Amino acid sequence: MENTLSKQLQRFIPFDEWSEDIINELIPHFRVYESEPRKILFKRGEEDKECHFLLSGSVDLADEDFGITPVQGDDDDNFMALDSTHSTHSVHRYTAITTTQCEIVSVRSSYLELISTWAEVRQSLNESGEDDADWLERLITTELFARVPPANIQKLLSRFEEMPAEFGDAVVREGETGAHCYVIKEGKALVSRGAGDQSETLAALTHGDLFGEDALVSDMPRNATVTMTSAGTLMRLSKEDFDQLLRKPVLNYISRKELDTMTEEADTGIVVLDVRQPQEADTDPLLRARNIPLSQIRQELRSLERDFIYVICGGGRAEAAAYILSEAGFEARVLK
Repeated sequence: MENTLSKQLQRFIPFDEWSEDIINELIPHFRVYESEPRKILFKRGEEDKECHFLLSGSVDLADEDFGITPVQGDDDDNFMALDSTHSTHSVHRYTAITTTQCEIVSVRSSYLELISTWAEVRQSLNESGEDDADWLERLITTELFARVPPANIQKLLSRFEEMPAEFGDAVVREGETGAHCYVIKEGKALVSRGAGDQSETLAALTHGDLFGEDALVSDMPRNATVTMTSAGTLMRLSKEDFDQLLRKPVLNYISRKELDTMTEEADTGIVVLDVRQPQEADTDPLLRARNIPLSQIRQELRSLERDFIYVICGGGRAEAAAYILSEAGFEARVLK
């Protein structure tokens, strides 16, 4: 059933750009059904949370002027959802009426949006080739774990708790207090910030990716929401274990006097980063500091030179930013 349906769906947008494996993960959330002739599938002006695809049979789409557009299941032009404008407007612009016996498959629009966004972000970052790697291998071969003592890694692996996750689950939510960080053992997830029209996609995660640690380092509310775009399995680590085994070995501190000495004597360039909000930095500026708010650090990583030493200031946010830089392979220190 799954293989047959996934092949049928690959003629439609957006499934034509997805692998069968990705489609098969979504199939439990599809509604496949048959409809008799002269049945109304949906009405113009009706709000609908699903997208509907015509596998076989024929349907008439009636617009507000009673103009009729026939759609045939086996027609080459039938490569989008019925009333495809609905996928972006949520309210139907047409009424759909079956004219023959039809087979139809329906799925929630939000699910398609989640997976489509995940696939596009992974492709834009050229990260799709990493999906074959084992989650544990990916985790412990990151720049971050190169800075963690081997004994700590052994303890970490024994402290992780395994937990299931379902498609569409919001594992962490923006604004909440963080008590755990997570590693994806199996599955995929999308990182976003904001809601509604203000929502911004930040990253697409897959197995071996660590998330939720920023709030643990900074002791501030979660700065993003992570939503599963497939069913999967997560490995969860408590804040206490994270602080003891990951945070402490990774973060290095420097005093103002040490910074002055290092600036005068070091062969390597020193960059001071102020990770407070721009309004805070303008009110109380720090000499020679470049302002990048903590919320933008991950997006700005590609603009930073790896040959420099980064000294971070900004209270608890400085620790979170230094952790993110260390995780990405930069040499970072927190200004006391």
